Amino acid sequence: LRKFNVFPLDLDDQAGVMYTIHRFVDVCLNFDISDEAFIFNLERLYCAFEAFKQEGLEYAASLRAFIAVTEYVNSQRGMLSFAEYLTGLSIGEIKALRRILHAHRGLIRDEIKSFARRKELNRVALLEEFEGAIKGYYSVLVIRVDLSYSKDSMSEITVNDFYQHIGKLRDLITDKNGYFDALLTYAIALEQGITKGFHAHLALVINRSEHQSDYKIAEGVIEKWNEITLGKGTGWNINTTENKENYEKQGRLGIGDIRRTIPEQGNNALGAVAYLSDPDKYEQTLLVKPRGRKTFYKGDYQHHGRPIPDTEENRRIKEWDAQTALAKLEEEIWFKKL
Repeated sequence: LRKFNVFPLDLDDQAGVMYTIHRFVDVCLNFDISDEAFIFNLERLYCAFEAFKQEGLEYAASLRAFIAVTEYVNSQRGMLSFAEYLTGLSIGEIKALRRILHAHRGLIRDEIKSFARRKELNRVALLEEFEGAIKGYYSVLVIRVDLSYSKDSMSEITVNDFYQHIGKLRDLITDKNGYFDALLTYAIALEQGITKGFHAHLALVINRSEHQSDYKIAEGVIEKWNEITLGKGTGWNINTTENKENYEKQGRLGIGDIRRTIPEQGNNALGAVAYLSDPDKYEQTLLVKPRGRKTFYKGDYQHHGRPIPDTEENRRIKEWDAQTALAKLEEEIWFKKL
């Protein structure tokens, strides 16, 4: 039976199950998959999906297509188990099931398009927010941290747990507790990956006159995350010396100590933050979430109102902005696609 198991992914955690179903639907719609493989995986994934079913969740279009097939099977199988019903199907009946999936193709395509549109709008708002905060101070610390769960605790984490943990983290951020005491603004993007499961990308702007070490703050955020998740959380500190040296070599250093009077630093900082709202990252979209909840949050920076002294150095602030940073990004993306 191994040859039918075309998705040998881990089905022990909710994120993994949702991603595998998403892949299954994608393969059924866009590639050649035999009836045997279709039935084998449909049954296996139905059992896995049932194990993680929760009230009040909303699903991506690919998952809704899968649910439509399973609901149809359940309406037809009578006293037979799901597996028994599938084993007795004729070629024509299997085709009918596959047609239900195909009927959702347009909805899936629309969802990918609206994802890209939403991300582009978010990206503009995000860069304008961060531009305002960085330009408001002579020097700031720009910090990037990725937060996820350790491999061995992923099976215990449902999307509701993930949102609960993110909620606690956002409370600390908005209350400006601990390491967030000199916070100017923030953004957080919630995603789901093949190996990392549910995870978040976090960007912060901190007033540098109150904190000197961006590395230390990033480490503190990861510690906090670990505490909130009762030891299940893990994090990746992007503000390490090694990372910053690598970015420096590429001429793309936009994290750490950023001065508003150095246009290259300003544009690079916005480029580093733009990753949180990437229109090309549909593969990382959250496939399941509590109904009505957002997958992207950002601060609301209010300018301190003090005028910036009109010096030659300060005039350079006008040389960089969200538009320039976006144009630079587009250029890089276009180049990468060659």
